Amino acid sequence: MLSENVAGKFTTKQSGQVSQRATALGSVAGAQVEPPNFEMSRAGRRFILGNSAAITGIAPVQALPTTGAQWVIWNPSTTRTLAMEQVAMYLTSGTPGVGGILLAALFTLPASVGATYTGSSISSASIGSGASATILKASVTVTAPAAPNWFTLASNPGPNVTAFASSTFLENRLLGGSVLVPPLCGLALAVVSPAGTTPLFAPAAMWVEIECDLE
Repeated sequence: MLSENVAGKFTTKQSGQVSQRATALGSVAGAQVEPPNFEMSRAGRRFILGNSAAITGIAPVQALPTTGAQWVIWNPSTTRTLAMEQVAMYLTSGTPGVGGILLAALFTLPASVGATYTGSSISSASIGSGASATILKASVTVTAPAAPNWFTLASNPGPNVTAFASSTFLENRLLGGSVLVPPLCGLALAVVSPAGTTPLFAPAAMWVEIECDLE
Protein backbone atom coordinates (compact mmCIF):
# COMPACT_ATOMS: atom_id res chain seq x y z
CA MET A 1 0.00 0.00 0.00
CA LEU A 2 1.35 3.40 -0.96
CA SER A 3 1.02 6.37 1.34
CA GLU A 4 1.15 9.99 0.27
CA ASN A 5 2.88 12.84 2.04
CA VAL A 6 2.44 16.45 0.99
CA ALA A 7 5.26 18.98 1.18
CA GLY A 8 4.17 22.57 1.22
CA LYS A 9 4.19 25.93 2.92
CA PHE A 10 2.63 26.55 6.31
CA THR A 11 -1.12 27.05 6.03
CA THR A 12 -3.89 27.15 8.58
CA LYS A 13 -5.02 23.58 9.25
CA GLN A 14 -8.44 22.80 7.86
CA SER A 15 -10.80 20.22 9.35
CA GLY A 16 -9.62 16.73 8.41
CA GLN A 17 -6.49 18.02 6.66
CA VAL A 18 -3.15 16.46 7.54
CA SER A 19 -0.06 17.73 5.77
CA GLN A 20 3.49 16.58 6.43
CA ARG A 21 6.80 16.44 4.62
CA ALA A 22 8.51 13.08 4.14
CA THR A 23 11.78 11.68 2.85
CA ALA A 24 11.95 9.30 -0.13
CA LEU A 25 11.76 6.42 2.37
CA GLY A 26 8.65 7.77 4.04
CA SER A 27 10.18 9.19 7.21
CA VAL A 28 9.02 12.59 8.44
CA ALA A 29 11.72 15.01 7.31
CA GLY A 30 13.44 17.70 9.32
CA ALA A 31 14.24 21.09 7.86
CA GLN A 32 17.23 20.63 5.58
CA VAL A 33 17.51 24.15 4.17
CA GLU A 34 15.53 26.65 6.23
CA PRO A 35 17.19 28.33 9.24
CA PRO A 36 15.57 27.68 12.63
CA ASN A 37 12.32 29.62 13.09
CA PHE A 38 12.25 30.59 9.41
CA GLU A 39 8.83 29.30 8.45
CA MET A 40 6.68 31.21 10.93
CA SER A 41 8.32 34.49 9.89
CA ARG A 42 7.91 33.65 6.21
CA ALA A 43 4.26 32.86 6.81
CA GLY A 44 3.74 36.21 8.56
CA ARG A 45 2.93 34.64 11.93
CA ARG A 46 5.83 35.96 14.04
CA PHE A 47 5.53 39.42 15.60
CA ILE A 48 7.84 41.71 17.57
CA LEU A 49 7.01 44.22 20.31
CA GLY A 50 9.44 47.10 20.54
CA ASN A 51 9.32 50.87 20.38
CA SER A 52 9.09 53.15 17.36
CA ALA A 53 9.35 56.44 19.26
CA ALA A 54 10.28 57.72 22.70
CA ILE A 55 8.54 55.57 25.27
CA THR A 56 7.95 56.34 28.95
CA GLY A 57 8.84 53.38 31.13
CA ILE A 58 7.25 52.37 34.42
CA ALA A 59 8.97 52.15 37.79
CA PRO A 60 9.52 48.73 39.39
CA VAL A 61 7.75 47.68 42.57
CA GLN A 62 9.45 46.45 45.73
CA ALA A 63 6.74 43.99 46.84
CA LEU A 64 5.28 41.00 45.06
CA PRO A 65 2.23 42.06 43.01
CA THR A 66 -1.27 40.81 43.70
CA THR A 67 -3.47 42.18 40.90
CA GLY A 68 -1.47 45.17 39.66
CA ALA A 69 0.32 44.73 36.32
CA GLN A 70 2.76 47.36 35.09
CA TRP A 71 2.30 46.11 31.54
CA VAL A 72 -0.12 43.82 29.71
CA ILE A 73 0.24 42.06 26.37
CA TRP A 74 -3.41 41.50 25.41
CA ASN A 75 -4.61 39.08 22.73
CA PRO A 76 -7.92 40.39 21.29
CA SER A 77 -8.15 37.68 18.64
CA THR A 78 -10.97 35.15 18.86
CA THR A 79 -9.06 32.53 16.86
CA ARG A 80 -5.30 32.95 17.33
CA THR A 81 -3.15 32.03 20.31
CA LEU A 82 0.09 33.87 21.09
CA ALA A 83 2.97 31.43 21.57
CA MET A 84 5.51 33.54 23.44
CA GLU A 85 9.13 33.11 22.38
CA GLN A 86 10.82 36.05 24.12
CA VAL A 87 9.80 38.50 26.85
CA ALA A 88 12.10 41.20 28.23
CA MET A 89 12.19 44.44 30.17
CA TYR A 90 14.74 47.09 29.27
CA LEU A 91 15.75 50.18 31.17
CA THR A 92 14.59 53.42 29.56
CA SER A 93 15.92 55.88 32.15
CA GLY A 94 17.28 56.19 35.67
CA THR A 95 19.57 53.89 37.63
CA PRO A 96 18.16 50.62 38.97
CA GLY A 97 19.05 48.96 42.23
CA VAL A 98 20.98 45.70 42.26
CA GLY A 99 19.02 42.71 40.98
CA GLY A 100 15.42 42.12 40.03
CA ILE A 101 12.88 39.66 38.68
CA LEU A 102 10.35 39.81 35.87
CA LEU A 103 7.03 38.25 36.86
CA ALA A 104 4.16 37.27 34.59
CA ALA A 105 0.57 36.09 35.00
CA LEU A 106 -2.11 34.91 32.58
CA PHE A 107 -5.55 36.47 32.97
CA THR A 108 -8.92 36.88 31.25
CA LEU A 109 -10.23 40.23 32.55
CA PRO A 110 -10.26 43.16 32.11
CA ALA A 111 -10.21 43.13 28.32
CA SER A 112 -7.86 45.68 26.79
CA VAL A 113 -9.14 47.69 23.85
CA GLY A 114 -8.04 50.69 21.85
CA ALA A 115 -4.61 51.82 20.76
CA THR A 116 -1.38 50.29 21.96
CA TYR A 117 0.82 52.21 24.45
CA THR A 118 2.33 55.45 23.11
CA GLY A 119 5.80 54.92 21.69
CA SER A 120 5.46 51.14 21.51
CA SER A 121 5.17 49.28 18.24
CA ILE A 122 4.08 45.77 17.21
CA SER A 123 5.18 44.66 13.78
CA SER A 124 5.69 41.53 11.73
CA ALA A 125 9.10 39.85 11.83
CA SER A 126 8.84 39.84 8.03
CA ILE A 127 8.10 43.25 6.52
CA GLY A 128 4.97 43.28 4.39
CA SER A 129 3.49 40.06 5.74
CA GLY A 130 0.54 41.34 7.74
CA ALA A 131 -0.30 42.97 11.03
CA SER A 132 -1.10 41.79 14.53
CA ALA A 133 -4.17 42.79 16.51
CA THR A 134 -2.25 42.34 19.79
CA ILE A 135 -2.32 45.33 22.15
CA LEU A 136 0.18 46.61 24.75
CA LYS A 137 -1.38 48.39 27.73
CA ALA A 138 0.08 49.90 30.89
CA SER A 139 -1.01 49.95 34.55
CA VAL A 140 -3.78 47.34 34.46
CA THR A 141 -5.55 45.87 37.50
CA VAL A 142 -6.35 42.21 36.88
CA THR A 143 -9.89 41.24 37.89
CA ALA A 144 -10.10 37.62 36.65
CA PRO A 145 -8.71 35.52 38.09
CA ALA A 146 -9.13 37.33 41.37
CA ALA A 147 -5.78 35.95 42.58
CA PRO A 148 -3.57 35.62 39.48
CA ASN A 149 -0.63 33.22 39.58
CA TRP A 150 2.57 35.26 39.18
CA PHE A 151 5.48 33.20 37.87
CA THR A 152 9.09 34.17 37.18
CA LEU A 153 10.03 34.75 33.55
CA ALA A 154 13.51 36.21 34.09
CA SER A 155 15.87 37.34 36.82
CA ASN A 156 19.05 39.37 37.09
CA PRO A 157 21.21 39.27 40.23
CA GLY A 158 23.54 42.08 39.20
CA PRO A 159 23.37 45.83 38.59
CA ASN A 160 22.66 47.60 35.33
CA VAL A 161 24.03 50.99 36.23
CA THR A 162 23.07 53.07 33.20
CA ALA A 163 20.18 52.97 30.77
CA PHE A 164 21.26 51.29 27.53
CA ALA A 165 24.74 50.46 28.85
CA SER A 166 23.43 46.90 28.78
CA SER A 167 19.95 47.72 27.68
CA THR A 168 18.18 44.43 28.35
CA PHE A 169 17.96 44.19 32.12
CA LEU A 170 15.56 41.25 32.41
CA GLU A 171 15.10 38.87 29.51
CA ASN A 172 13.99 35.35 28.62
CA ARG A 173 14.81 34.28 25.06
CA LEU A 174 14.20 30.60 25.73
CA LEU A 175 10.43 30.43 26.06
CA GLY A 176 10.12 28.69 22.70
CA GLY A 177 6.33 28.91 22.69
CA SER A 178 6.00 27.32 26.13
CA VAL A 179 3.83 30.19 27.45
CA LEU A 180 0.55 30.53 25.54
CA VAL A 181 -1.77 33.53 25.63
CA PRO A 182 -5.15 32.18 24.41
CA PRO A 183 -7.74 34.22 22.52
CA LEU A 184 -9.25 37.04 24.59
CA CYS A 185 -6.60 36.66 27.30
CA GLY A 186 -3.62 38.65 28.44
CA LEU A 187 -0.11 38.29 29.79
CA ALA A 188 0.44 40.58 32.79
CA LEU A 189 4.02 41.70 33.49
CA ALA A 190 5.64 43.25 36.56
CA VAL A 191 9.24 44.11 37.48
CA VAL A 192 10.14 43.60 41.14
CA SER A 193 13.41 45.37 41.92
CA PRO A 194 15.00 47.79 44.41
CA ALA A 195 13.90 51.38 43.94
CA GLY A 196 17.32 52.61 42.80
CA THR A 197 17.31 56.15 41.42
CA THR A 198 14.02 56.51 39.52
CA PRO A 199 14.54 53.58 37.14
CA LEU A 200 11.87 53.08 34.48
CA PHE A 201 11.32 49.91 32.42
CA ALA A 202 9.56 49.12 29.16
CA PRO A 203 8.77 45.72 27.63
CA ALA A 204 9.99 43.93 24.54
CA ALA A 205 8.66 40.62 23.26
CA MET A 206 8.46 38.19 20.35
CA TRP A 207 5.75 35.62 19.66
CA VAL A 208 4.06 33.49 17.01
CA GLU A 209 0.31 33.76 16.35
CA ILE A 210 -1.34 30.48 15.40
CA GLU A 211 -4.70 28.75 15.49
CA CYS A 212 -4.59 25.80 17.86
CA ASP A 213 -6.70 23.54 20.05
CA LEU A 214 -6.45 24.33 23.77
CA GLU A 215 -7.53 21.34 25.80
